[in-house]
Formats: sequence, C-alpha cells, structure tokens
Amino acid sequence: MSAALLGVALIAGLSACSLIGDRLMPPDPPVRDQQRASALYFRDQWQPNVEEVRFTRDGGRPGLGASWRANAIATIEGREYYVIISPDLGPSFVGGTGTPPEAPTPAPHLPLTVVYSDGTSEVIE
Repeated sequence: MSAALLGVALIAGLSACSLIGDRLMPPDPPVRDQQRASALYFRDQWQPNVEEVRFTRDGGRPGLGASWRANAIATIEGREYYVIISPDLGPSFVGGTGTPPEAPTPAPHLPLTVVYSDGTSEVIE
C-alpha cells in the first residue's frame, strides 16, 4: 500500500515540476533555428575561419535551466573538430580532436556551410 502511495506521490510531483518548468521557461525555437543560431554564434564569437558546421544530433537542454546545445563537427582549415555548440555559450571541444588554431587577424570572411541534423543544408555568406 505504501509503495503505491509513494508511486502516486512521485508521479504527481514530477507532473507538477513539468508544468511549473513550462511556465518558467518558454518553449525553445525550432531545432533548425537553434542550430543556425549556434553555427553563427560559433563563427562570429569563437572561430571566424570555420568552413562548415555539421550537426550530428538535434540538440536540446540537458536539464532545467541549462542552455540549449548540440553536438556538431566543425571543419576549420580542412580539419574536423568535434564540438558542442550553443547559440549563447562558448564551445566545448570533445572527442580528442583538440582545439583549432587561432584565427589570423584580421580573420578571413569565409562562407559558412551549415548541415542541419535533418540532412538539409545552407551556405551563409
């Protein structure tokens, strides 16, 4: 009997957290918009000589209050780097590929190819 009561209480508590969380945080924009914003933020704020950003997953928030982020492969000077990028946070370089070289000053203005996790792509000048 107490196990059933505990189960009901747990479900009610989790449901309440979900409802409260939805009220505190508005829903995220569509995945494609988040990925595009992340690729541009990565280029504009961290790596101006990136040639391509290819998203390997849709992305999301790893927890309540966490920033949206997605796994991607960034091609810089012909070399691939595994990254986790966000539209408002600095990148994390993962997978043992190291960090890319510093961009030359002034950085070249390269077209950026973005390959979205749904397989579509676009070139941003």
